[in-house]
Amino acid sequence: MNAMSFADMGLAALKRRQYNAAINMLRQALGEDMDNLEARFGLARALHEKGSITEALGEYRTVLQSDGDNADCLYHIARALLENGDARDALNHVDIVLRAKPTDPELLTLRAQALLELDQSDSALSALQTAAHHSPGSETIHRLMAACYRASDDLEGERRAVEQLLRIDPSSLTASNDLGVINLREGHLIAGFETFEQILSQDPEHREATLNRAITLTVMGGMDHDAIWGRVMEICGDMEDLDDIRALADQVAKLPDKNRQENDTAQALIRRAALAPHDPTDI
Repeated sequence: MNAMSFADMGLAALKRRQYNAAINMLRQALGEDMDNLEARFGLARALHEKGSITEALGEYRTVLQSDGDNADCLYHIARALLENGDARDALNHVDIVLRAKPTDPELLTLRAQALLELDQSDSALSALQTAAHHSPGSETIHRLMAACYRASDDLEGERRAVEQLLRIDPSSLTASNDLGVINLREGHLIAGFETFEQILSQDPEHREATLNRAITLTVMGGMDHDAIWGRVMEICGDMEDLDDIRALADQVAKLPDKNRQENDTAQALIRRAALAPHDPTDI
């Protein structure tokens, strides 16, 4: 079997999201022809999607050494850099591609994500507003706009962005959960609780709503604490920092029910209410 055949099979596997098969085939193709940039870029993409970010970055950089203007490679290496915690380098790469495609919503959204990581929420919001004009209705764009307002401590702006998304897509459980968290932070416990209950009536294993419902009930008091959090540990067991959140909830549960909401520990628990992660593929 020649190098082109391995490359074709590997790229086909990549399209089918069969990343292990793609990696194996494309490595064999590169063993026959190290200069096959299409195969190398495909290998970088497969490694990236599989989660092998460091290896993927190495392959992306090799492609760019030979083809520095490869827009697809610049976009995906920017994604990988952002995922790897290097927002500044990600921004540099995405800005190169934006020179040729200044209104591309995917590029603008990626730029905004990098700017947010760099604590430049105003610039990020500007990029997202342009992206929204060219890709109206994107959940990711509107949720990132809400994140920009949140980073600037603008609760009204955050609420406005989420409510606008719910007008566009009233069935979005992610946006509903976002609104529930906003209500919780603003002290509207009943409104937050009702939102999380509604989400769970449609998706009983919704991770963020399960956690947020438990947080709300804990702050409200008077509930079966162990039963509530037992359900959380079952549904959200692999959620980051869950043990710390549970420990905080256990402290709040020991407080008197009266005026519990005003307690600093209860407020700290409310701040741990979970928003769903952004989906970078929904632009």
